[in-house]
Amino acid sequence: MEACHPPAPEIPRHAGARGRGAVWRWMGLRWSASDRRLGGRPKPGFDWLLALACGMALLLFTPWRAAYQLGPAEGYELMKAVLVSQGHALYGPFWNDQPPLHTELLAGLFLLFGPSVRLGRLVSIGSAMLLFAGLSALARRGSTRLAGVMAVGLLLCASESLRLSVAAMLEVPAFALGVAALWLWVQGRERGTVGWFAASGAVFGGALQVKFTAALLGPAMAVDFLVERWRQRCRAGNPPHAGASETAGTRPQQDPGWQGALAWLAGATGVFGLVAWIWYQPGTWTVFWKSHFSAGTAAGATELGEVFRWSLFQDDLGLVLPGLAGLVLLAGARRREVLMPAVILFTTLLAHGLHRPVWPTYRLHFAIPLAWLGGLGLVEGFRTWRRRRQAADSGHWAATTASVTIWSVGLSAALTLAPEKAWREWRQLRRADPAASEKTVVMLRAAAARNVRWVVTDQTLAAFWAGLPIPPELVILPAKRFWSGQITLQEVREVVVCYQPELVYLASWPEAFEEIADLLQAHYMPDSQGSCLFKRKRPEGSP
Repeated sequence: MEACHPPAPEIPRHAGARGRGAVWRWMGLRWSASDRRLGGRPKPGFDWLLALACGMALLLFTPWRAAYQLGPAEGYELMKAVLVSQGHALYGPFWNDQPPLHTELLAGLFLLFGPSVRLGRLVSIGSAMLLFAGLSALARRGSTRLAGVMAVGLLLCASESLRLSVAAMLEVPAFALGVAALWLWVQGRERGTVGWFAASGAVFGGALQVKFTAALLGPAMAVDFLVERWRQRCRAGNPPHAGASETAGTRPQQDPGWQGALAWLAGATGVFGLVAWIWYQPGTWTVFWKSHFSAGTAAGATELGEVFRWSLFQDDLGLVLPGLAGLVLLAGARRREVLMPAVILFTTLLAHGLHRPVWPTYRLHFAIPLAWLGGLGLVEGFRTWRRRRQAADSGHWAATTASVTIWSVGLSAALTLAPEKAWREWRQLRRADPAASEKTVVMLRAAAARNVRWVVTDQTLAAFWAGLPIPPELVILPAKRFWSGQITLQEVREVVVCYQPELVYLASWPEAFEEIADLLQAHYMPDSQGSCLFKRKRPEGSP
């Protein structure tokens, strides 16, 4: 028989204390009783408001409308979309070592609105907003609003993150879909609904068809699934004692188990396979494999120095220190929320440590899990210390002192080094030259006539700004194509003979210039706009 105890007398609270408590709860540093329920946490609308604010800042304070170049591969992505919108198939004679989804989307926009660099950059800004919303939602799982805000803030302070958020490139769209797939996975696990897993798999399949590097997020879901299965076994072997009740909404009403995993696989393979069936052509996988995994690619990247180095992080201490502090604090507290970002970070370190090349834009791969760990870990570290202080827990003074020290170092870096880094990144972005004053663009525009069908040049972005298409075989000329032996100077010569371009400009590719020197002498004449620019001679008798 349970003993009856009279209710404790209610102690009146000062209005100021109630006000401070409300502020603490809104900032995410204290929960009310209702906040302990899953449904009592901030709704997704907060994440979208945060993402909208960041998106508006990108639109208002970055030169995305008129800057000549914001990312190193913008020319490739924009010119690919132009040619696809004109009816050229993306694979086959069109050499392309990336999946098609982003290019096909951009080509559709070009068909509707006309080719414009603004459309490509708007796609990236919209993708960045999805990335911010997903990261905020994931960071505040098990925490509150402040964790999401700090995670997004740390991500924006990382190297390359701000630039990639406005550049017409693949990295942000791919990882935005990947992070959205993670959020859908967490929803499926918490709600116990198979449909969420299927949606997660479908979105993840789409992310892979934007860029294969999104696969770095996959192991996190696999490990999360295995851990959840282990926990379910433990619960089955140790049922709760009579009278115990679970907190409402903290566990799914039913465990989808392997059905959820199979639904995820069905969604991922369905979307990935559908995209491949629609757009891939014979030989596409061979191009992918040679470009990314051939011995020539690895050797060329090593010779050029495009490999993983720990010095990649030396300019991002404002992100790395909070991220590592969050990892230690969350792992020390045995928090379940540390699992996914920690696995992503470990997977990224392992993959880039073994595979090459490692381009500077790949810093985003590390920034996402570090920002996640930093935002969640610093907030939860403070709340843990605050609870211990209020409880006057003097039995664990050594652990408490160590935790406070780690938290202080991480917070100091987040409040000092990270904003300084963001300021430098923003100033560098603002200094991007406008396309209207770019010499190559001005030269190509001045030399172009209305009947120019093709231009052969290695300045892909300048050709896009000038409105001049490049033959599909020569649009994409990354170092990997040369390292893997998928293009030769003889093939360049054959393209020039086949397409008979009206303009040839190879100022930064002297080897190709020498290969076609006899063709230039016989069929072209130097243009007054530039010593390396050649215009095709008109046939005799033509007006």
